[in-house]
Amino acid sequence: MQKKHRNFLLKALVSVALMALLIWKINLDRIITAFSDIDVAQFSLATFFFFLQQGIVAYCWKIALDAQVSRVSLLKVTQVHFIGIFFGVLLPTSIGMDIVRAFSLSRHMEKKVDAMSSLFFVRVVGYLVFFFLALVFAVYVALRSGNFVFAGLILVMAALFVLLVWISLHPVFHKWIERLLNRFKLSRFAGKLDEFRLSTIDLLNEKAVFAKIVAYSFFFQVFGIYIVYLVGRSVGIGLGLVYYFIYVPVIMAITILPLSLAGIGLREGAFVFFFAPLGVPEAKSLTLSLLLFSQMLILAVIGGGIYLFSDVGTSGAVQEKV
Repeated sequence: MQKKHRNFLLKALVSVALMALLIWKINLDRIITAFSDIDVAQFSLATFFFFLQQGIVAYCWKIALDAQVSRVSLLKVTQVHFIGIFFGVLLPTSIGMDIVRAFSLSRHMEKKVDAMSSLFFVRVVGYLVFFFLALVFAVYVALRSGNFVFAGLILVMAALFVLLVWISLHPVFHKWIERLLNRFKLSRFAGKLDEFRLSTIDLLNEKAVFAKIVAYSFFFQVFGIYIVYLVGRSVGIGLGLVYYFIYVPVIMAITILPLSLAGIGLREGAFVFFFAPLGVPEAKSLTLSLLLFSQMLILAVIGGGIYLFSDVGTSGAVQEKV
């Protein structure tokens, strides 16, 4: 527990230090001016699209749940997704956010392990698509600039991700974990872990479901880049859409590195670093990044309201028909 607290504090310190450095370097007055020049109508449109994008994620989860014959409505899945975003702002890692989502939804399902396996499946496919796009555009940038550092970094991250997924589903690894749990008299959890593995593998073998989620994931990622472009336009950044397709996947790949809280500081620094050579004022790049984070905060507030005032986060298991 103390180690987790130290990690949390260290990440918080990194975020605070990076943000303080950026604000000092750019000048607070310039940042305030950039915020005052925001096109509210365009940012509102981008935020609306961001809501639609999150609906696509919830729908992908629903596709996986349907393949498991888990009768949970799309509305319920969407509510749980928003609740996860609320806790994601409070928790230091996205893993904690997904655990909250899976636990919240499992209370409304007969086979509870399907909540986690379906979410894990959608996450894996989404990240595979993300790394593919990031790698393609990182290589494009590398060929143009001659700098292959970021392309190499993303390739290593993608390879590590695939390796971790393979290990997490390998029966030898699960047998080792099972022996460890049995030694501590936690055999009940060992059984659940094996159910999770088998449930996830069953989904991976559903080729039609896999193809659907890959297709939706591509749309989700491309739509997300367009949303960033719209937010950039609302700040007054005049870059063409093609530049966002080149740099946003690379920036987001850097952001998911577990070095700061919710990517705060890393995301802002990456936008400033990549957009400055393109002639974008640093204050506008920082403002763009902060506005993207504000969209997540809006969803978090809504998720918190759902958790507090609906039966999704607080009720017992309620099986409902689609």
